[in-house]
Amino acid sequence: MAIVQNPITGRTRKQYGPSVFSKQFGKNTLRTKPLQVKNPKTAKQLTQRKKFSTIVSVIKPVIPVINSVYAGSLSDMSPFNKITSINVKNAFAGTPPVLDQKKLVLCTFEGSTVDTVTITAEANQVMKIDWVPNTTNAEELASSISFVMFNCTSNESVYFHNVALRSAGTANVTVPKTWVGALTTIHIQTTDFNQILSNAPKQILKYKAGSDLANVVK
Repeated sequence: MAIVQNPITGRTRKQYGPSVFSKQFGKNTLRTKPLQVKNPKTAKQLTQRKKFSTIVSVIKPVIPVINSVYAGSLSDMSPFNKITSINVKNAFAGTPPVLDQKKLVLCTFEGSTVDTVTITAEANQVMKIDWVPNTTNAEELASSISFVMFNCTSNESVYFHNVALRSAGTANVTVPKTWVGALTTIHIQTTDFNQILSNAPKQILKYKAGSDLANVVK
């Protein structure tokens, strides 16, 4: 059953005949439901669908983080759609295509972030993360940083929120036991106090190199 308060501007939702009412980005939308749906399965289309499903499974668990960083700044699409599209196009390598975690993007913002990041595996799934603060801004040095760490084998992720002050230059996190033997990659969330987004300092979420044989979880 469709609910229609005003056909032009009022509250509308659900389906009425071939028409489907919905709201996207605060705007009422009306679309026509197709009478016939084709489902072509060429090699290229199947490859594209595989890429899409892989990225969705990787991105979905960290969508709350991505949404918080974008802070409602996108007007024409959701952060999920934007980041999914970027990674479907750019984050795969080889034939058949395999996700390259080092190409994975969680946010497109540029700004103040840490430098010279290294990850060292220690006993009992402890990962030691070291970095250079890469700023002289007192507010940035006193701000907390967070990590999104990925398992390069399973594509699982763990979000470590407000792990340490940026000025500390080092922190330890513990990953799941099931990650033993896997390589890891890390995306680091920092704050740029020279940029404002939604009335708050802008958050930067960037991939940082660090995956090598020293990063195999113990």
